[in-house]
Amino acid sequence: MNTEAETRLLSELTAVVADLHETGMEDGEAMYVLGAGADSLCTTRDAQSWVGFKSTLSTPDIKALLSKIDAEGNEYVKAEKGRHAYALQALALSLAAINAEQDITQAGAALLDSVIEAALVNYRTHAKSTLD
Repeated sequence: MNTEAETRLLSELTAVVADLHETGMEDGEAMYVLGAGADSLCTTRDAQSWVGFKSTLSTPDIKALLSKIDAEGNEYVKAEKGRHAYALQALALSLAAINAEQDITQAGAALLDSVIEAALVNYRTHAKSTLD
């Protein structure tokens, strides 16, 4: 990843992580959607965790997922489903940071991953069990 791209990624990561810690984690619906999205992706690879899922991805896999997430996110924005688009943005940023080289970007991604993992565990513990 080039320095300019990583600087943009870090800026976006910082904004999303700050927002999640300030208000997003208090939004049950947003966390539900984030957990459901992470669960859906993890299920495609039989991964037990978000980080475990990410470890199964090759560079072409990441690019394909980011393209798919971008298209879905745009559809959610058009449909005025902001929480869904926001959750996809968080997942996409986490995926985009897989190949980050700077320590600070990796640290930001780790913070985001911890929020995604918490939402995933919460979704699997509370929501998914009621859907099965």
